[in-house]
Amino acid sequence: MRKYFWIIIILVIGTALRYYHNLDISLWHDEAFSALLIKYPWGEMMYRIGLDVHPPMYYIFLRLWNYVYGDSLLSLRSFSVFFSVGTIWAAWLFVKEAFKNEKAALWAAVFIAINPFQIQYATEARMYTMGAFFTLLAAYFLVKALNEQKLEYQNEVQEKMPRLPDNIKLQGRSRLHFLGFIVSVIIMIYSHYYLLFAAAALCFYGVLYLHFHHQGGIWQKYRMLFLSFIGIGLSFVPWLPIFLYQYKQVGAGYWIPPMDRWSVPSTLYSLLVGFAHSVDQPNVKIYLVLITLVFVFILFKFLKQIQNFHKWLVVLVSAAPFLGSILFLALAKLTGSDSSVYLVRYFIFTGAFLLVMVSVWLSEVRPRAISIILTSCLILLNLWAFINYWQGINIKIRPGMNQASKYLRANIEPAHKLYVGSSFEFFNLKYYANQLLIPQTPLLFSGGNTDIKNLPHFAGTAILTNEDLLPDFNRDARNGDTVWLVWTNGFGASKPSVPDNWTQIIEKEYPEVRPYVGTSIYVDEYKVN
Repeated sequence: MRKYFWIIIILVIGTALRYYHNLDISLWHDEAFSALLIKYPWGEMMYRIGLDVHPPMYYIFLRLWNYVYGDSLLSLRSFSVFFSVGTIWAAWLFVKEAFKNEKAALWAAVFIAINPFQIQYATEARMYTMGAFFTLLAAYFLVKALNEQKLEYQNEVQEKMPRLPDNIKLQGRSRLHFLGFIVSVIIMIYSHYYLLFAAAALCFYGVLYLHFHHQGGIWQKYRMLFLSFIGIGLSFVPWLPIFLYQYKQVGAGYWIPPMDRWSVPSTLYSLLVGFAHSVDQPNVKIYLVLITLVFVFILFKFLKQIQNFHKWLVVLVSAAPFLGSILFLALAKLTGSDSSVYLVRYFIFTGAFLLVMVSVWLSEVRPRAISIILTSCLILLNLWAFINYWQGINIKIRPGMNQASKYLRANIEPAHKLYVGSSFEFFNLKYYANQLLIPQTPLLFSGGNTDIKNLPHFAGTAILTNEDLLPDFNRDARNGDTVWLVWTNGFGASKPSVPDNWTQIIEKEYPEVRPYVGTSIYVDEYKVN
């Protein structure tokens, strides 16, 4: 038990940081989509997932979790916390196996445990922490299998007797770990499509490693790895038609802004140091340049000083999302567009590998005093970013949709009307309406649209129905009715124009944290004359 003492302490600290103010942030659009989607019957849920732009594994896992723990906000976000804490543990396992360095493994666990970017996505009911966990787990299983296969071959060469009991055990363990690799990669690529790049990096590394470290024949050398590739590839075949449909859907309703010269520096800053930031501020640009230069220095030193071949796995998986975004940009250029599927949150899947790189390099820095100083500086910097983030948010004054829904619950009556002015606030209000038993079903004002086919996919059309739409405010509202309108200034939205015969009684504002600080939810009460 003593040898696990420090990793247990780190896991406890990581868990505590991930629950800090976790439930004080209101559920937002993307999370509400997750919460509502898993309530459909299994067949319809899978059909509606196909109408969206993400693969199904996260929703399948979340639904199974829901059967045990329910769909409260605590349950939904605890699912993300579970995998986020699991990422700490998986990084510790991976570094111990790949680099045989207990100190580096503990430092990697510490850095991930206190990293603000890793913590942030433990407060969202989305697939990001789950993807990060299984990416590290896949890397661990791959390294374990490759190491055992190499040792098995070396024993056979030395003893000239391939079926010795020790070799049989090694072969069995190697096959078991290849199976773990296959399962982990399948879960990865069925969790988020950006993880296809990480999966490709892991598979390529497997080939690279065997090429340089295994002197046996081609079949003997690559058999288990290529069988793994076949298993992974075949697993994706049934989903391929849906993937192609979703890919076209993204192209038809594109919303992600193109990359610019600050995209990569901003991402490195978020992954290594802290939360989101504005590049419009001159001092922030200086920080971004500095953190980029520091990272390039660490990368150079890591490759130069670390002799362990598994360093290339860390580099390849770290680079995978950046290379993937460049590929998307190149494909867009070929079609005459400047778009790129580049969002910082997609980099959490492999961001932990950057911290692994830092931890392994720091463990080898000499003299030891400098290593301790640099490690302490990184820890303090992350803790400062964590504290500064929560101070800047001032969560007490940003109750968001949670408080807005409680206000509605206390004031709305069954005969009243409840309308929502933006699709980006419709699902979270619907979630809270179900949780708080608000006695009125919300309708989404659609500005004349009567068919969800006319709305972009990112409005959540996969779980919208035509019955949810209110194309005209005058369709339902009659003289003497009380109407409640919920709207937002987030997502570029504004207050919709209401009929002239509506008299406003009151307007309440509830500042939000998500999708970004500065967003507010507004609740207006009207009387129809």
